[in-house]
Amino acid sequence: MTIYTRKAPTLGITIVPMLDILTILLIFFIVHTEFKRQVSVLNLDLPQTQNLAGERGDSDSVLLEVGADGTLAFGGQVISEQQLASLVRELLEQYPDRTIQVCAAEGSSLGRFLQVLDQLTAAGLKVEEVPVRIDYKP
Repeated sequence: MTIYTRKAPTLGITIVPMLDILTILLIFFIVHTEFKRQVSVLNLDLPQTQNLAGERGDSDSVLLEVGADGTLAFGGQVISEQQLASLVRELLEQYPDRTIQVCAAEGSSLGRFLQVLDQLTAAGLKVEEVPVRIDYKP
C-alpha cells in the first residue's frame, strides 16, 4: 500500500520572470531615449552674459538662427528673408503648440535682428513670447 505524502511547497523567488521584465524595460528605455542631436546649422558664437541667468529652451522648439553675416537658418535649413514669414505661418498652422527660438550670433547687427523680429510679427507671432538664446557664463 502506497501512502501519498504531500510535498511542502518550495519557497523562493523565481528569477526568470523578473529578468524578462527587466529586459523589456531596458529595451523600452533604449528605444525611447532621445539622442543628442546637433542644434545649430550655422556656426554661431552666441553673446555671453555673466549677470543674466537664462532658462533652458524647449526641446520641441524650432530654431531660427541669425548668423554674423546676416544669413538665416530655420529648422535646420538655410533660408532667405522672404521665405521666413511663410515658413513660420506653415509651421504654426501645422503645429500650433510649437515654439520658435531665436539664436543670434554675437557679431550680427541689431538691424538684422529687428528685421527678423518684424518678419515673425508679420507671420502672426507675438514677439514677447519668442525666446532669445544667449550664452550664460557663470
